[in-house]
Amino acid sequence: MVLSKRWQFLWTLVPRLVYDGIHQNTTKETFSKFVDRSLLLHEAPVLDYLQFRLGWKSSDVDNIGVWARAVSRHSGNILSSISPVRVLYLRLSSLEDAYPSSGCIFHRLVDFKLCRCERQWLDLLMCVLRDSPKLRTLKLVQQYGYQADDPNPCWSEPSLVPECLLSSLETLECESYEGTKKEKEVVEYILRNGRCLRKVTISSRSTDSNKKIKELALSFRSSPICQVVFN
Repeated sequence: MVLSKRWQFLWTLVPRLVYDGIHQNTTKETFSKFVDRSLLLHEAPVLDYLQFRLGWKSSDVDNIGVWARAVSRHSGNILSSISPVRVLYLRLSSLEDAYPSSGCIFHRLVDFKLCRCERQWLDLLMCVLRDSPKLRTLKLVQQYGYQADDPNPCWSEPSLVPECLLSSLETLECESYEGTKKEKEVVEYILRNGRCLRKVTISSRSTDSNKKIKELALSFRSSPICQVVFN
């Protein structure tokens, strides 16, 4: 991409960054190199929005953690990783390579969207919930007709309930719900522990999932004002 002389420097101050690696000609190497160079030049004091859109050729990038720490360099605390971010959308193929082993605290994250297309999506979700004490909106999406091949369908609930479920999460949206074991368990877990939930929206494009969706209506809700909507 070629920028005019005016934008060659102005873009370094924008508070929103979207890195799109879905293009068919984008490889892991070219995508990583571009992100590395641009983050090095970015100088905005606050980053409100950060999105990595990873295609099948770029989905196994192994330096998300490095990028996270680069984004947080203005915050003065390298361990807080991408704490300046308020809105985040992730689709990652490998939790071990992408998420820092020491964790990271998203101090300002209020809106998080996660794609369920990869087999470790639930592990990633629980990491982000654990590390996002002010999260208010959670959206779980999935490409229609795409179901991650998961050799380990069982899931164990964390020993500690994430702080955001107890004090801040108000909205949950689950798109393309198919009623898999993991989908059902995570929605029920959030309903059972989300004390501040106001609205939970479950939608499905398949008529086969209607019965499984209705089963959620009988699930226990911690929040007395929580409204569950089925589309």
